[in-house]
Amino acid sequence: MTRCTLLHNCCDVTTPTWGVPLDLDYLARFRERSAEETARVAPPEGFPALPDLPLGRYTDPAFYELERQQLFARSWLYAGHDSELPDTGSYKLCDIGGAPILLVRGEDGRIRAFYNACRHRGAPVVKETCGTARMLVCQFHSWGYDLEGQLARVPDERDFVGLCRTDRGLPPVRCEQWGGWWFVNQDPDAMPLLEWLDPLPTLLADVARSPLRVIDTKTVHIGCNWKIFAEGFLEVYHARTIHPTTVGPTLDTRGTVISLFDHGHQNMLSPVKAGTRNDGRETLRTLEHLPPLMHEDINPAHGIFPNVISPLDARGFPFLVLWPEAIDRTRLDIVWFAADWGEGPLPDGEIWQKRLDRFDLVMDEDYRNLEPIQRSMEFAAHSGQAINYQERRIWHVHAWIDKVIGADRIAEALRVPDILSDWVEKI
Repeated sequence: MTRCTLLHNCCDVTTPTWGVPLDLDYLARFRERSAEETARVAPPEGFPALPDLPLGRYTDPAFYELERQQLFARSWLYAGHDSELPDTGSYKLCDIGGAPILLVRGEDGRIRAFYNACRHRGAPVVKETCGTARMLVCQFHSWGYDLEGQLARVPDERDFVGLCRTDRGLPPVRCEQWGGWWFVNQDPDAMPLLEWLDPLPTLLADVARSPLRVIDTKTVHIGCNWKIFAEGFLEVYHARTIHPTTVGPTLDTRGTVISLFDHGHQNMLSPVKAGTRNDGRETLRTLEHLPPLMHEDINPAHGIFPNVISPLDARGFPFLVLWPEAIDRTRLDIVWFAADWGEGPLPDGEIWQKRLDRFDLVMDEDYRNLEPIQRSMEFAAHSGQAINYQERRIWHVHAWIDKVIGADRIAEALRVPDILSDWVEKI
């Protein structure tokens, strides 16, 4: 474990009404749907029976390779934030699904992404995870690249026959921005980022334009498949069992409101019981521009497909970013954002530390089950796991994994069909 510190609901699909930013209408819709969820005594009429999820999706090496090559190598994946690259020459080295990808801010102020590989013999051009450089210099033979990735210096250039510098720039990676967040995609033919994220840029427009700063990062490695890890954050069905003294007593899970969106994105909003939050967050500086819903006592979990989950909060929040390291090993990066305060140290540092410590405690409660679940799936006699109405975000994510990979590439016994398409909000 390493750490670096800088101190929608099940919609009515016939009349969707959340096609607006998180404003008063959205808030009213949430309250209405939450009351309906609390009052129901069974899944809504017409909700389909979900088949068991095949356990092979967590244990089959061929399926894991498909995820690695066809999902993570072809999806938009979170890489960094503006605040981490504030100046010309600022860089950040990222492990993006196993690929060494470098973000760097050029002389023109633009952030670009490259593979961290010299075009001579593949050595890295940076070794530190972050820093500032005037030139990106190969660690092996000192080839130098400018901040736009162009080859600018070759020692003993006379010894190369027909070397063309313009043909030897750093290998680029697609890099696009949503608010202050930067995403990369190794597929040059992928749709534009904002189109892929739709409808999140509309629903979360006010959040994306709020001035933010990264204040804390933490990395955890757990011995389980990345989907086992992710699924713990896609439902609150487990809250009373796993978090009996932390999250469980604070959430009105019966009133949870869930939305499924296109491209595998989703969210889950759970009412918070009055007077149960006690970590001092009310005294923290509130993010600018945020609409009424973000100031309510609501515990959110927004999912950015395939591997980001964020419990957005008006007083700062984390991105939980999941990376498969092996079929039975996952890396979790926890990146905390706060309102940008300008000069000086982080205000209310003691309160922030209390929030981070409380969050770590809750996360530790989740971690305890993950490795045992992986072992159980590897040796279980049953063929699949049951998914209920509360857990429908899990099914939605699995169905979109298959859509991105291509169902024809997946063994028939492991496929998850998109049988919830009629429950997806069309905005």
